[in-house]
Amino acid sequence: MLDFLLQQYRDLLNSLDKSCKAVLINVIETPCRKGCYDCCKQLFPLSMIEAFYINQGFQTLEKEAQNALALAAAKSQEAIEDLKLQQFETFSDSLEDIAEARNALTKALQSTGIPCPLLILEDEPTKEPTGLCQLYPYRNHDCRIHGVSFDQNSGEIVGCFRHPQIFNTPTLRQKFVSHAVPSNHLYKEKSKLDSLLTMELGQDPNLQKGLETRLKYCYYFTTPYAPLQEGFASRDWPAFFREKLSSARGSARGSARGNAKYSLIVDA
Repeated sequence: MLDFLLQQYRDLLNSLDKSCKAVLINVIETPCRKGCYDCCKQLFPLSMIEAFYINQGFQTLEKEAQNALALAAAKSQEAIEDLKLQQFETFSDSLEDIAEARNALTKALQSTGIPCPLLILEDEPTKEPTGLCQLYPYRNHDCRIHGVSFDQNSGEIVGCFRHPQIFNTPTLRQKFVSHAVPSNHLYKEKSKLDSLLTMELGQDPNLQKGLETRLKYCYYFTTPYAPLQEGFASRDWPAFFREKLSSARGSARGSARGNAKYSLIVDA
């Protein structure tokens, strides 16, 4: 089942890449091309299927590269411990609360100014800047769509700080929007795969009654560091979800943690 879900995710990413490539072909003013890595100079949350797919790519690296990357990720992880990312966990009956918590988590990670651990800043022999990604084919949804999309609700072009200066006339803006993809393009499909993977990982014959159903409405997020650890994919996921979702301690958004329909949990 895990392999099947990851294959479905690969197919989704291939479709996403085709849509994004079409934007670059039709809107040559778009600056998001090889050699530009400004948006990689920040941290971001990963959903369950994104983290698993990046971990799959991590496993394809030479052992020496894996060890070096895991060591660097572990050191950088220590630098964000003060953020106390678990504070963004939310247990609510409202999807709006879940979205708000995810946005707050994203802003907290980006505020650190720490670059993505997969970003190669320089070539070792030449010491020349590269701006390349160590696991480029395995990068997540937002990395692929950032800079070639727009927000359908606000009409905002979702991209780097250069976009407002480049698309600074009604004609140029309309040209971009007419070819760009919505910022939520294929997001529902990805979220469905996230949910299916969460339920698959949380399967446990000893789960409390009702917990399997709650996994369906559980949103998992982690940092880019988690999938760069050797034991990420093989960890005791049923125990992880059982601890997170079984407890009735505290409350969030006015809804009891143990009874809320939707859950956003943070693995950090």
